[in-house]
Amino acid sequence: MKPSQKAASPSVAFIVILLSLAVGETLSAQAQQKVDLDSYYHAPLAFGATYLPLAGIGNRQLADFDVQEISGELRLSPGWLPVLQPFLRGGMLNYAYVGDLDEAQQDWTHSHLYAGLGLGYATRLSREFELGFEGFGGASQSFFNELVVDGETVPQGQLNIVGGASARLALNPSYNVSVSVTPAVRYLYGLGPLATYDGLVFGVGFGLNYRLGQDPDAPQSAVRALRFGTTALPPLFAAMRSYYARKPAGTVTVTNTEKFAITEVQASFMQAGFMDSPTPCMTIESLAPGQSVDVPVLASFNDQVFSTQGVTAVTGELIVQYAARGKPVEQRQSVTYDLYDKNSLTWDDDRKVAAFITPQDSAIRNFASFIRQASKEATNPFLSANLQFAMQAYGALTELGLFYQIDPTSPFTQAQEDSVVVDSVSLPRETLARRTGDCDDLTVLYNSLLQSVGIQTALVTIPGHIYSAFNTGVASQKFLSLHPDRNMLLDVDGELWVLVEITMIGQSDFLKAWNTGISEFRRYDGDTRVRGFYRTADAQEIYRSVPLRESDLGLQYGEPAHLSKRFTGDLQTLQGIMLQATAERAKAAGTVKDWMAYGVAAAQLGSTAQARQAFEAVIRLDPANISATLNLGSIHYLNEDYKSALVAYSSAQKAIEAKRTVSKATQFNLFVNLSKTYNALGQPEQSRDFYARASDVDAAQAARFSYLGSSGGSTGAASTGSPPAVSGRASEAGSAEPILFADE
Repeated sequence: MKPSQKAASPSVAFIVILLSLAVGETLSAQAQQKVDLDSYYHAPLAFGATYLPLAGIGNRQLADFDVQEISGELRLSPGWLPVLQPFLRGGMLNYAYVGDLDEAQQDWTHSHLYAGLGLGYATRLSREFELGFEGFGGASQSFFNELVVDGETVPQGQLNIVGGASARLALNPSYNVSVSVTPAVRYLYGLGPLATYDGLVFGVGFGLNYRLGQDPDAPQSAVRALRFGTTALPPLFAAMRSYYARKPAGTVTVTNTEKFAITEVQASFMQAGFMDSPTPCMTIESLAPGQSVDVPVLASFNDQVFSTQGVTAVTGELIVQYAARGKPVEQRQSVTYDLYDKNSLTWDDDRKVAAFITPQDSAIRNFASFIRQASKEATNPFLSANLQFAMQAYGALTELGLFYQIDPTSPFTQAQEDSVVVDSVSLPRETLARRTGDCDDLTVLYNSLLQSVGIQTALVTIPGHIYSAFNTGVASQKFLSLHPDRNMLLDVDGELWVLVEITMIGQSDFLKAWNTGISEFRRYDGDTRVRGFYRTADAQEIYRSVPLRESDLGLQYGEPAHLSKRFTGDLQTLQGIMLQATAERAKAAGTVKDWMAYGVAAAQLGSTAQARQAFEAVIRLDPANISATLNLGSIHYLNEDYKSALVAYSSAQKAIEAKRTVSKATQFNLFVNLSKTYNALGQPEQSRDFYARASDVDAAQAARFSYLGSSGGSTGAASTGSPPAVSGRASEAGSAEPILFADE
């Protein structure tokens, strides 16, 4: 076996070892952060030398030669595509004759000096291993130093074409040095008369390369591309926690100071102790050299942020991750700010106080439930339920002993005028426990109570003051069902709102607080820029409610009878105002329409005697008025005289059947009232029959009285004072609409 063949065996074994190590390193690299290793370890220029033992392939005459190649190269690598590497190679191919000199008669040993250009492809499997392929082509000059021609030993030679291809598996002990195993094939083609040595040779050699440049993993080459601007944030407030998760708490300017662009820039903010993980702030694809960008600082605080007291000086971290020339880089910058506790805020935006309105708080929900239970028997089913609960809540807070007390440290007047001043706002549960508060404390408590039962509320601001408003749920054209003076009500998108001067708790009744609230608002009709009306729901879209996970306070809310008595007094005062205005109009005008309105109002406000007189006045003016007869039946019903009610309704029914031109509204009222009356008398079949007839007239409206159409028998006697549900289900009876009145 020839020497060149013997050299191949250890080379192959070494390749197997290197391949095993390379596969292991590749799998390990894939498990780590994904990095563009070719760009990261890119070197613009490299020098190399290769030793390559070769053996002939196919040409039998080449078997008598021991072929070896020694070469050097200059290799370039463009930064924009580092895997493609053009190179210039030069070297010597030595063909040493090892055959039988006696047989050959000549020593055909000769050498080739060659040069050529080539292109390689090389990629990093890991930091330590590199795999590549390449090809080149060029020319060589051969030299036969021992060739005897015509009896003389004279140098001989010729030009040849040379080319080759090879693979390269490199081990990189450092960034600059690379040792490689190189399986290669070479091809030689003579341009002169000596064609004996033309053909392919193959072998496995070794190479050594030295790269110019600095190791990117060296400490002195660490990238710090970003310069941070001012890193102090304005004060942050725990109550605004949800706001900072969606809106920036501030900004920090970062500038790329390198001469190259950085890419895949991702910024996040982390506050140890008050965050579970960093909050993503911004992502941009690229930041050009010298370019600056303002990073919005978002902060998703956890519940621990509510545990602070007063002002806490804290330091967070702005974390910016990016890629610099393919290398992943992370820079961190400390960010300082003052964190105020959950009771603090500034009045640069009046809507911020909505964050303190907490209808889901158990203390608020329990108190609201107590209020409703205490006053349910005194509630008028004909009046706005929202208005009545607002009256009940106002009275309940008074019974609790709540009163207005100005904040001695930061009065609202001062805080509103100076948006830098930090004000203190108590959470509703805290105001309940302390039983005092300034205008903002009482406003958020009152609005929380109303919101907890589904009533829409609003924040009203005028210079130096804030107070409450709520939606009555009554359409604007029906203002008379709330108050005879339309100016006492605020029309908002077709619905009527009541404004309540909440600081009058403990000093004046609800009607006085109502009158004062609307008067204060109307005072600025000429300059609406200085007053504000902010729906709580809209404000909490920006400033979400402070989340609370606390138990009930265990407060003593007072005697239910006292709450009911206070509410009854306020309700009677309002009903008296409404009834007096309606009566004055009827007596002044003397028309059927006004007497009818007076009668309906009197009946619904509980003055059945006055209602009877009004409807009788209508009949005197118009004996054929069916609505008046129907309404007299409803008066009997309210007085629990169901038999007399049935007589009146039957009389109205006969008149309707004879007239045949009565409106559907009147027909519907008659059929529903007959159904309710038969239900009260314990006659379910007749009740269901008239409910069905009401459904035929207006199915949508009849759905309000669906309990009348349920199967089953009557569950109570007529003398109970309220009609029992035919189905016997209390939930349906409780939701039943009151008796109807016709106003035609």
